[in-house]
Amino acid sequence: MKLKLLFSFTILTFVFTTVNAQNLIRCASTEYQQQQVNLNPGLQQIFDQEDLTTAAFVANHQDGFTPQVICTIPVVFHVLYSSSAQNISNTRLTDQIAVLNKDFRKLNTDANLIPSVWQSIAADCEIQFCLAQRDPNGIATTGIERIQTSTTAWGLNSDMKFASSGGANAWNRSKYLNIWVCNLSGGILGFAMSPGGPASTDGVVISYQYVGVVGASAPFNKGRTATHEIGHWLNMDHIWGDDGNACTGSDFVNDTPNQAGENYGCPSFPHTDNCTPAAPGVMTMNYMDYTDDACMYMFTSGQKTRMWATLNGTRSSIKTSNGCTPSTVGISEELMQNMFSINPTPTDGAFTLNFGSGSTANFDVSIYNILGEVIFQQHYSALNENELHLNLDGNTAGIYLIEVRTTNGRTVKKIILN
Repeated sequence: MKLKLLFSFTILTFVFTTVNAQNLIRCASTEYQQQQVNLNPGLQQIFDQEDLTTAAFVANHQDGFTPQVICTIPVVFHVLYSSSAQNISNTRLTDQIAVLNKDFRKLNTDANLIPSVWQSIAADCEIQFCLAQRDPNGIATTGIERIQTSTTAWGLNSDMKFASSGGANAWNRSKYLNIWVCNLSGGILGFAMSPGGPASTDGVVISYQYVGVVGASAPFNKGRTATHEIGHWLNMDHIWGDDGNACTGSDFVNDTPNQAGENYGCPSFPHTDNCTPAAPGVMTMNYMDYTDDACMYMFTSGQKTRMWATLNGTRSSIKTSNGCTPSTVGISEELMQNMFSINPTPTDGAFTLNFGSGSTANFDVSIYNILGEVIFQQHYSALNENELHLNLDGNTAGIYLIEVRTTNGRTVKKIILN
């Protein structure tokens, strides 16, 4: 997606893409970014500096990067609709979050299809997502904002990102990933803003037909449009380097094969081209290619390192966002901090809630996953030793929220399951 690789072939590529895949444009991120630079030429220097910073991080982690803590990114969906069909269900949106959590953690069931030659470099990116639990003002939210609009279709621009043009304003990008869901015209599935762009337009845009799983339009009905576009949001490039089949471009990732151009449909393995003419060929199953949703199912270790370059750089603030923590507006902060402690955290499964000298009569304990789903709930009338022993065995590694509710209020704290 790097602009320095964009020559006169960009328009040709855009037109070529349009007449493929049933007249759908798999991704318009490259074109959108070029448009933004045309409107604000100073952005090019910012994007170039982002590239240099990323390259330095990658050079310092040539054997890959493993973070100390999994990054959980709060997501807000801005659903813009002018018809009931465009006003997609909460289920579609929560399903999309579930897909992202599987894809970025290499928990997707189709990961077993990764060719053996690349299994060793297929990456758990150690990035996960949640629907925001609090808005920028600290008020409780579902992470879903619905805006009825008179605009029936949106073009390749930023209009959907501003309330003044009938869209929805972005939430603070230092704490949230903004995803606008709307009816994109011209057959565009989605596009994203790379790190370094304006805060007011930062995020991902996806046409409503391609969000989630059940109810989404085939062959892009497994939620991978969001996976691909969030890859761009985390500074990933198209796997072929956007060089118009020249074999001279790069996605700046060392463990992805040199690739001539985008692939469509569901190519059989091995698939070769003029840049990599011998088996195992090109990595058509990579999320940053253009294949059907059912035929893309991996990131590489090198791509993971690039993403974490961004999460340790331009997007570092989102790692400490409290957007995934339920709102506690109106609850005493002192009560919040002192009601109980958790030990140990992180945990391999078993952990203890220690209530110290506080009251341990008539309280409720609930445990939520990052989708906001209740995985445990129990009422307790009393405890013998001011300790409660619980266990998260059998659950997916990640962040969970422990809520203790009494007649005096509630406390919510995080626990990390290894």
